[in-house]
Amino acid sequence: MHIHDRRRWSRRRLLQGLGAGAALLPFVPTMRSEAAEDDPPRRLVLMFSSNGTLHEAWKPTGSEASFTLGEILEPLSPFQDRVNVLDGLRLQWGGQAGQHFLGMAGLWTGSAMGADGWADGQSVDQYVATQRDDPTPFSSLELGVQTSGANAGTKRHMCYAGPSQPLPSEDDPTAVFDRLFSGLDAEPDAAAVERRARRQSVIDLVRTDLHRLESLYGAEDRIKLEAHLESIRGIEQRLDLEVSAQCEPPASVAVASEDPSAFPEVLRLQADLLVAALACDLTRVASLQCSYAQSFMVPTWLGLGERHHAISHLDHSSTAVQQQVITINRWYAEQMAYLIERLDAVPEASGTLLDQSLVVWGNEMAKGQGHTPWPCPFVTAGSAGGAVVTGRSFDFGDTPHARLLVTICRAMGLAGVESFGTLDPGTGALPGMLV
Repeated sequence: MHIHDRRRWSRRRLLQGLGAGAALLPFVPTMRSEAAEDDPPRRLVLMFSSNGTLHEAWKPTGSEASFTLGEILEPLSPFQDRVNVLDGLRLQWGGQAGQHFLGMAGLWTGSAMGADGWADGQSVDQYVATQRDDPTPFSSLELGVQTSGANAGTKRHMCYAGPSQPLPSEDDPTAVFDRLFSGLDAEPDAAAVERRARRQSVIDLVRTDLHRLESLYGAEDRIKLEAHLESIRGIEQRLDLEVSAQCEPPASVAVASEDPSAFPEVLRLQADLLVAALACDLTRVASLQCSYAQSFMVPTWLGLGERHHAISHLDHSSTAVQQQVITINRWYAEQMAYLIERLDAVPEASGTLLDQSLVVWGNEMAKGQGHTPWPCPFVTAGSAGGAVVTGRSFDFGDTPHARLLVTICRAMGLAGVESFGTLDPGTGALPGMLV
């Protein structure tokens, strides 16, 4: 290879044939050449939390372009100019009110639940992934945080490859790490355990190959490369501590248990892995499902001893109940803030990975008490490469949420999409959101 060759070098082409190095091929900075680089790809991330919110503490005050975030969304304040708050969207779920599973079925599909108990449409993330057919190792990545719980069926699944084709979320960060970075998915379980027992870092396996390439990229790219490597090593070490403490295969390590006290650590690990997967161009479409519809998660780390679902059904006129609902939903806002902060820490082109992404946080209903579908809380972050206006507090009155799904498609470059799902007879994207 010659650095002055007029071809455009990619991460993947650069490391073809390097054996073990292929597992970390996206870490190597794109080779600079005299040919112009392609625009950075747009990424989509869907985030989910359940049981509705307290609208009066969620909704911002002020005008569309000059607003103050409410108590629940206040943790997003450092990124207010990169965030949109979407009020006035009616969640369409194709059935009677009062059912968490209907909201979960319709959330990202815009479709009803079929007679077989599954959503009868494809979810927007999978539509984007199949329509764009990105040249990445994984067409999409579905990550979860204790998504099985006590509830079965539709409540556990928000992503659909097609009608009646639910996609389960992977709840085990160790398994996610191995799948993405260790190349262990084709190995027997015993071999995977043996490799972790040897404490042989995935990064060390390829460091020699990476050093061989140092002369081919500049100082700025070397700094970015080392930052990526250290980020992944940090995740690996955190997972390794859990494995060594339990001396068990990945499926039974403490971090993957259903113990509510593990919930925050699992969520942060999954967020870190999601960001790493996007930064490494392993995928451009991902989701992070926190628990499941009608979540029975008990947020003991917040000083609360009741199930989330039970708290959401208490009398919202009580100040004490309101504070519990606020505490839980504000904590989820902190997790979204963590996710977008991590995205914003990855340099890309003239901005960051956040600038090239669209993160959408949704819920299966508007309010737990009464199971209402309107106004359902949605928040977005990132501009998808400049396709989406940011720093706005929108009030769409009473608009079908399927228009948000159309907006997502168009933001991801699918300009011809006019409607999404089976429940909205209208067409078009949300007004004012797209550039």
